[in-house]
Amino acid sequence: MEPDRGDDPVLDPSFFEGRFLIEITDWDWNLGLGLIPDSIPNEYKLQGGLIYSRAIQIGGRILAPKICRGEAIRLWTLNVGPEIDFAPDAWDDVGRLYDLRNNPRRKEFEASLLLPQEALPMTVTCLASIWKYIHIWTIGDPKDEAQITNFSFSATLHKNLASWVEATEGA
Repeated sequence: MEPDRGDDPVLDPSFFEGRFLIEITDWDWNLGLGLIPDSIPNEYKLQGGLIYSRAIQIGGRILAPKICRGEAIRLWTLNVGPEIDFAPDAWDDVGRLYDLRNNPRRKEFEASLLLPQEALPMTVTCLASIWKYIHIWTIGDPKDEAQITNFSFSATLHKNLASWVEATEGA
């Protein structure tokens, strides 16, 4: 049974068009170091021949939209430096969202989030202490690779979102 919408826009099903609400279930901060292939240009090599990554991997459960409720999602942060240009004619998203439920090897949603390098210490601290939710806004169909236009983390849900999750739980 759908809850009575009244004047609450959050209870309108179209409120979650292109928007995902994710509950964080786990996370890990991976550190990777390895030899890089010769085919990679020198400017991308660390100390002449190493590849180095500090990705945060986040596990979650989708709360909204309702059609995806309960589905697993795995998110990775991609740390970007000041060389990435987000001008209107350059980079046009802050991540990508994929629906891999039809993939026989994956069976979940997956996302990549661009995270400025200087935000890494705060992100790790807040994931370890207070953040419980990720809010993602997209353009396009995740089955074809949706662009993420905005994302944010939060410790709590606004009362309208919390009431929507409660009202639609099990519905």
